[in-house]
Amino acid sequence: MPMGISLRQQVTVYPPDSDDPNNPTPGSDPFTLRCRFEDKTEVVSDRLGRDVVASARILFDKFALVDDAAEYEYTDESGMTRRYGAIKTERKRWLNGKTILTVVYVK
Repeated sequence: MPMGISLRQQVTVYPPDSDDPNNPTPGSDPFTLRCRFEDKTEVVSDRLGRDVVASARILFDKFALVDDAAEYEYTDESGMTRRYGAIKTERKRWLNGKTILTVVYVK
């Protein structure tokens, strides 16, 4: 568990399809990861440097194999399921350079 953050929630990650017009391939199978999901509104910069409002952030332990093109599905305690698109993915590193936390901002 990184820095005392409990990872008791789960999200389903839907990897993107290949957008290569010469060799289109379907995306990988969806998979589930343990996480910490926070409904928190924040202003973050996307890949192009524009300010975007994120409606939530997802914290994963260590180096999670996720990227900005994936979609995330989260089911809360009341059973409501929501699907989110990623805005920005950050890796938080420790002093030795190893990733201790992967943070994904979604909308």
